[in-house]
Amino acid sequence: MKSYTIFQKSDDETVNEFLTWMRNQERGVYRAALRELSALKKLRPQFMQQKPVEEQFAWLRKMLCWMPAETISDHLLQVWLIRKHEHMLVAFIEKLGIQHNGHGVVDELPEKLDPEQLKVAVDELFANNPAGAASVYLHMFQNQTEEGWPELQEILDNDPRVTLK
Repeated sequence: MKSYTIFQKSDDETVNEFLTWMRNQERGVYRAALRELSALKKLRPQFMQQKPVEEQFAWLRKMLCWMPAETISDHLLQVWLIRKHEHMLVAFIEKLGIQHNGHGVVDELPEKLDPEQLKVAVDELFANNPAGAASVYLHMFQNQTEEGWPELQEILDNDPRVTLK
């Protein structure tokens, strides 16, 4: 699932929490995204920056669901996951036995995931995190390789806790 599709299928609560966090904690990234997305629509960034927050959020969500904005959507989700949900990333990949830099950044991903380790990691992921954030992370993790992992795809397709289908 591409990043713009993740925004299309995410629930309002998850997207609003994401946008609120970006606006409050990553102001520079938020403004840059607003500027870049405005440029894609040939709008002056000031036009969107002067809108009330609710209108900005509605417009941003619409834009982040748009395929030409995929690079921006992808970058914003990565920032959100790495900076806000680092604990979730670290816990998940450690359960899978994947080596990382201590902050969840991986140099080499395995070709195959152990189904038992994956089940335990996914169970803990949903037990300790909001379902929307966990679902976004699982889809983004699946995107880390060209083909993804069939073991993880099975979970994404069939686990009722996954909010993005």
